Amino acid sequence: MDFKELGRTGVKVPAIGAGTWGMGGDTARNTTGDEESIRALKRAIELGMYLIDTAEMYGDGHCEELVGEAIKPFPREQLFIVSKVWRNHMHYVDVIKAAEHSLKRLQTDWIDLYLVHSPSLEVPIKETMEAMERLVERNLVRFVGVSNFDVDQMEEAKSCFSRVEIVANQVDYSLVVRSVERAVLYCTPVSQAVTKRVSWRF
Repeated sequence: MDFKELGRTGVKVPAIGAGTWGMGGDTARNTTGDEESIRALKRAIELGMYLIDTAEMYGDGHCEELVGEAIKPFPREQLFIVSKVWRNHMHYVDVIKAAEHSLKRLQTDWIDLYLVHSPSLEVPIKETMEAMERLVERNLVRFVGVSNFDVDQMEEAKSCFSRVEIVANQVDYSLVVRSVERAVLYCTPVSQAVTKRVSWRF
């Protein structure tokens, strides 16, 4: 398994991870196939996919419950768990509560990477990011990031932090969906002199 550095943190994460969209339902809870989902996640970890991506929105939280069950037999420090706060929880207090609920469903003491699932048109990004920073300060979250942000939104989010770095912008990018190449969602430095168009895809 190849590993990639997460931002400028020095932390290495697997280049390939296990996505969980559809496990436990789409936007509504569905328990059909729970055992199969748990077996699939366990097997993925055994194969070296230590990075698991989920979200509170997946299966209305049930997907996180399945991830929590699947990771029980494995050393928690070995895993890199990513989850996301949905856009209806963007107010400061709601972000904190959403993270705490995700932690309970995942049955873990911390989330390795916590993402803003998508930008909110109603809540100022500064309010949301202040809550994300607070989660890091409380050691409930190791790293923070965003998802589906364009360049302007990313720059605004970055400007809200004084002590915390945004280490990821998760976007929809595949052989089928290529719009990122035209829109250039974000540019991240790969050295002091070179800049490439890249974006994390979990």
